[in-house]
Amino acid sequence: MKKIILMISAVMMLYTGTHAAQPNTDMDLKQAQTALAGGNYEKAFASYHLAAQQKKNPLAQFTIGLFYQNGWGRAANPVAACQWFEQAAQGNIPTAQFMTGNCFEQGIHHPIDSVKAAHWYQMAAQAGQLHAYCHLGNLIMTDSGITKDFINAFDSCRDAALQGSISAQIWMGKFHLQGSSAIQNMQEAYQWFLAAAQKQSAEAFYYLGIMKKQGDASHNTEQIRQLFEQAAALKYIPAYYQAGKHFYQAQPDPLSGQLSADNLAKAYLWLSAATRLSENKEEKSAAQKIRQQILTVIPSTWLAELDRKVARHLQAE
Repeated sequence: MKKIILMISAVMMLYTGTHAAQPNTDMDLKQAQTALAGGNYEKAFASYHLAAQQKKNPLAQFTIGLFYQNGWGRAANPVAACQWFEQAAQGNIPTAQFMTGNCFEQGIHHPIDSVKAAHWYQMAAQAGQLHAYCHLGNLIMTDSGITKDFINAFDSCRDAALQGSISAQIWMGKFHLQGSSAIQNMQEAYQWFLAAAQKQSAEAFYYLGIMKKQGDASHNTEQIRQLFEQAAALKYIPAYYQAGKHFYQAQPDPLSGQLSADNLAKAYLWLSAATRLSENKEEKSAAQKIRQQILTVIPSTWLAELDRKVARHLQAE
């Protein structure tokens, strides 16, 4: 929440710095922001909604989108979030332009439209959201209907990554790992993921684990487990299954022939999280099967505490 409040503050400063002052509206927005920071969602929503609906204030429209995106004080509603983001994007809020690009790319509030997604990514990038060039580059590379310059988007994405954008660093890693043969470079991919991981990016830890696994996994088993666990601890959902599976496949104790207590407990924890949240049907099914196998050997006296740990992890902000 603190990061989002800071983002709203930054967007507000940029917006008020480039638009004529509206004293009453600005005061209303500051009061709404104070209410939001204090967790008074109803008061904050009412103030933002008034400014968004009646005064057509783009910053308020953007923030209402965040309410629906994050489910603050109400059920999350991705469609409503995207509708508000698009209104704010038309009012030249760069972050809203980027999010509107995402909405069109994923087909959330309208059918998938790569051309419109590319348009909004381009607008956001030109307004200073440089990581939007990475999304634009991915669209150009994967959608033949996008007639834009991939090299320019790729180079601009790299510039954003060099400036420290974690999102751009992740994208550069993906481009070099999974892109066309012309840009594939495993060493470059690893270095970009490593740069993002040093800033505690969950997705970066995950991809480092994937790359280690694709290499000589037999010599990196402990490091692979650690990387996937770091990603899982930071709530990167695809890492839950990988972490649980690799703890379950850890080398058994040479005397007992059984997994160590620590590895068995961690396998249960992460696989339990995977069975609840994984969006990959195959991985979810595999997690359920392994978890059932664990239940045949794990002491029943452990389960209550382990289940509480899973619940605390999933509920933590």
